[in-house]
Amino acid sequence: MNILSSIFTDDLAIDLGTVNTLIFAPERGVVLDEPSVVAIHKYTGEVLDVGAGAYKMLGREPKDVEVFRPVRGGNIENFDAVEKMLKAFIARVNGGSHRRSHVVIGVPGSSTTLEQRSVRDAARDAKAARVDLVDEGLCAALGAGLSYEDERAHLVVDIGGGTTNVAIIANGAVVSSYSLTAAGNAMDQAICDYVRSKYEMQLGERTAENVKKELSAVARDGSGRMEIVGKQLTDGLAKAVEITADEVREALEPVVSDIVAGARRAIEESKPDVTADIYQTGLILTGGGTLLDGMAARLQKELRLHVAVADDPLAAVALGAGRLLSDKARLQRAAIREDVPVWQSEQQLVVNW
Repeated sequence: MNILSSIFTDDLAIDLGTVNTLIFAPERGVVLDEPSVVAIHKYTGEVLDVGAGAYKMLGREPKDVEVFRPVRGGNIENFDAVEKMLKAFIARVNGGSHRRSHVVIGVPGSSTTLEQRSVRDAARDAKAARVDLVDEGLCAALGAGLSYEDERAHLVVDIGGGTTNVAIIANGAVVSSYSLTAAGNAMDQAICDYVRSKYEMQLGERTAENVKKELSAVARDGSGRMEIVGKQLTDGLAKAVEITADEVREALEPVVSDIVAGARRAIEESKPDVTADIYQTGLILTGGGTLLDGMAARLQKELRLHVAVADDPLAAVALGAGRLLSDKARLQRAAIREDVPVWQSEQQLVVNW
């Protein structure tokens, strides 16, 4: 049965992110890294493009095309668009064939059973033969190189596009995990709000993201400036202003403070032995937020912990899910079960032992 399964199915690990979707295939590594965007014909429902091609249309879409970012805040906002996007991505990875796949998908720590069911259903509708969901925090830790056999507790902070996942991992399993909305998209919105308030100008989503990438500086010695063009609120005409790295830092400060507070909360609510372990093992930082200048130093200063950045922080979740694919016994242990409420009042993970 296992031989037949390997012939007719492919194993894939998927990081279904708000900003980017990554797919890992065993023995091939990360085979897809594309924006989580899909362009659909408004009247026929035909998928015109996905990934980078669809992203180019975002904010400039033709009148007969709708461009979707179907995942928001780590959760599915448009089920039909996600199903079509996943089907196109999986077909691209499989060379256009329609082989059914066994997929492992990382989900945010605070996702509800309803949100998890929507991820499963979307993957199944995209022709996945079997879908296993695993906590993003565990995937990020494994993708950063954490050993299954390490019995000590480790604090993992994965700053993604839609959510920041804060998890404590020990013995290759989740001790605690929850997610915050303070993440990359919240930073983009904070920049838009700042520019709107100070310069009376409306910024596009892509422009705000570019400003964050170019001038993001969590440290107080951030320098640099760039010209941005937006839409003046008073008359609707184009307006250009120059914004500095210090202004971007000021705009991002509330979001960064929420991330620091989330990590501190995980430590404060942990058991004494776990806190002692974290003091020794430090914090593992993954996700796109690691690219923010000064983020690791800020967390190290605020939490008084050593902060280690993953070698490949953007792909950590996909790589970790891929490690589980190669160890079916550990995958069965870590996979979130469908037949029980996953999150109780204390937001503890139920795993299938």
